[in-house]
Amino acid sequence: MPFDGAEFLREPVSPASNQMAWYSRFAVNLGRALRIRLPRSSPEPIDAAVLRVLEEARGLIEQREDWTQGTLETFRGERCAVGALRLAADFLNYPVAGRVARDLLTEIAIERGFASIEAMNDRSRHETVLSAFDTAIAMYSCAEHVSNASQCPTLNLIMEGRFRVGFG
Repeated sequence: MPFDGAEFLREPVSPASNQMAWYSRFAVNLGRALRIRLPRSSPEPIDAAVLRVLEEARGLIEQREDWTQGTLETFRGERCAVGALRLAADFLNYPVAGRVARDLLTEIAIERGFASIEAMNDRSRHETVLSAFDTAIAMYSCAEHVSNASQCPTLNLIMEGRFRVGFG
């Protein structure tokens, strides 16, 4: 029997079943796109999530050999403050808490005389960057446990500008 390719031809598909296949493919692709792009809510309250992001980010750069200046991350896994924040927020799946933590560290950096977190990271010592994280963690750990800010002495000192650790 000669090869004419007849076995590769399918039977004609009705237009109704073709539309159903198109609709099904579209619905599946739309669902995937929405799951990827829509922010998922964190299972914890925002204060606890911000505290967790700050603690994880600080832990990523706690050792001097894990911290770098001038770049977000190196091939050896060293990170700057912003790189650590991004990684912690992405790993924990807390995008909103990551943005809040970044804003808080930016405010601390500006209060300390730097234009941004990046400037503080690149123009100061490792201990100064860690102390900025410590200040932010102190603020959020007080806020998490105390409903009234006046009951938290550390938070009061921070707000008054008298609690400063590790300038340099």
